Amino acid sequence: MGLTASEFAAIAGTEPSTVAYRDLFIRHDDMPRELRRWADARNVQLRTLSKVKCERGKRSQKVLFGLSDGYAVESVMIQRRDGFTACISSQVGCAFSCRFCASGQAGLKRNLGRHEIVEQVVRLGPKVNRIVFMGIGEPLNNYESVLAAIRIMRDRDGMRFPTTGITISTIGIPKALARLREEHLGINLTVSLHATTQDVRDRLIPGSRKHDLREVVARAISWAERHNRIVTFVYLLLPGLNDGRADAERLARMLVGKPARVNLMRWNPVESVDLGRSADHQLHHFRQRLVRAGVPVVVRDTQGADIDAACGQLWLRDLHGLKAAQRMRTQYGAAA
Repeated sequence: MGLTASEFAAIAGTEPSTVAYRDLFIRHDDMPRELRRWADARNVQLRTLSKVKCERGKRSQKVLFGLSDGYAVESVMIQRRDGFTACISSQVGCAFSCRFCASGQAGLKRNLGRHEIVEQVVRLGPKVNRIVFMGIGEPLNNYESVLAAIRIMRDRDGMRFPTTGITISTIGIPKALARLREEHLGINLTVSLHATTQDVRDRLIPGSRKHDLREVVARAISWAERHNRIVTFVYLLLPGLNDGRADAERLARMLVGKPARVNLMRWNPVESVDLGRSADHQLHHFRQRLVRAGVPVVVRDTQGADIDAACGQLWLRDLHGLKAAQRMRTQYGAAA
């Protein structure tokens, strides 16, 4: 899954072959016999993830993928009117410890390799036509692997996934945003803002204390201007923390007249996290203040509450129990 077209060509050699680069990314769990033979003959491992658990909701499906070292990550497939979105992970755990998120409760374990990122999309199946890096981990904290995976997925000789269907969601690491600005990729960018003052953002995202809020916004706007695109700022409303009139007015001043829009969201409950959901009237007033200021705003409904689809919950339960590889060995041993 991590092979580039040139790396595949080097392995394939000059001998005629019935296997093409695009065949590596066939989006089914069962690989064709010819592909398995090709991989075995060249000692190439084409699948490294194992499906450990799957939870299904009305419009979403969460999969816990076991990794070869015993850790696990989760991916979510969400149904839309025009297809399916794959919400994929970029790290095992997260270093930024967002107060409202389960992913960072156990800290960062390791980065995912580009092959592990690509395989999540492949294993979720052929119906996926959008990809969002909104699963476990901070994608810009695993910059090289994430960008390499995107280039593999968009290769015209391979998966041919449209770049405009790929979104990186980040808390906004200024140095990484500066690098991303110079990339020749027509991706979408979403920045999790969640606050209009440094103090509140530091409380909500402890791992971002060294990132100046104003610089985060400025770097994201600079990316949007450079690529002639709109950057989306996600703002999770939390009662008594960031949903007041002053917050709405500060947010409006930050973004008015800029190539930006706001996605307002309400919290998807996370086990053991003591936060509440803003009331309907508070959400309405916050939105109206942005609208009156001329800032484009959309209220996004959270999906997957019926399967605990907030980032990291299935993974966290797994981490506190048996690791994926141990569970698989236990299950196979019991079956034997």
